[in-house]
Amino acid sequence: MKRSKRHQTNLISFIIILVTIALLVLLSILLYRQPSLEVRFNAVTSWLSKLENAVADLDTHIEILICLFALYIAKCQLPIPMGVLCVISGMVFSLPNAIIINVTFLAFFFIVKYIEGKWIGGGWAMMILNIRKIRFLKQWVLFKGTGNPYILVVSRLVPSIPLGMISKLYGSMHYDFIYYLVLSVMGFMPRLYIYTRIGSVMYNPFSKEFIILVMIIVAFTGITSLMFNIFYGIRSRQMTQTLLLYSQKQKYKIVL
Repeated sequence: MKRSKRHQTNLISFIIILVTIALLVLLSILLYRQPSLEVRFNAVTSWLSKLENAVADLDTHIEILICLFALYIAKCQLPIPMGVLCVISGMVFSLPNAIIINVTFLAFFFIVKYIEGKWIGGGWAMMILNIRKIRFLKQWVLFKGTGNPYILVVSRLVPSIPLGMISKLYGSMHYDFIYYLVLSVMGFMPRLYIYTRIGSVMYNPFSKEFIILVMIIVAFTGITSLMFNIFYGIRSRQMTQTLLLYSQKQKYKIVL
């Protein structure tokens, strides 16, 4: 069992590394050939530039803001990627205004999910933590029953961890609301800035800045996923060894 778990962890790590490197190599080639891509797709970039100017000249930013807020409300119950919402605001508004809007609406989302977890419970997150094989994660996350602040910040940084799931979990633990909101926003800020920045340069997807930002997201996602997989593999093997030692001791007591 120990060897099979190690092989499984190594296989997943290999796949993550392979996919990350492949994407980074592809993006590096695109970055190297960026001038020729802009020339080749000049018609596309020109059309996107006209679209950007048309959006900038709109007098209906309030209506767009209301629609964006409606999408954040829908995000509270639907699996809409948060990065997509940040990109949309970056496409419509200037970068400083888009960041302010995204931070405000993001805080609203965190508040809603916290209240939902406080009244309904931890949901899927608590059910997953109650699985016997990953019981060690529950002890680490609960942190004396009040919630681990470091886990909260890291969960906002790692793209593969659902935001709503963690928010409901900390709400169910009645974690201090102010600390929860501040740590959640702070933890997500690096991703929020990058997503919003991508939206501001979305009208020229063949620019160096756009390609570099995508490379940062791919590299960050790959590295954090790899670290999480390695950590889970190590702690899982440690827990397996602990359970085996405990079972042997119990068996020895019964024989006596």
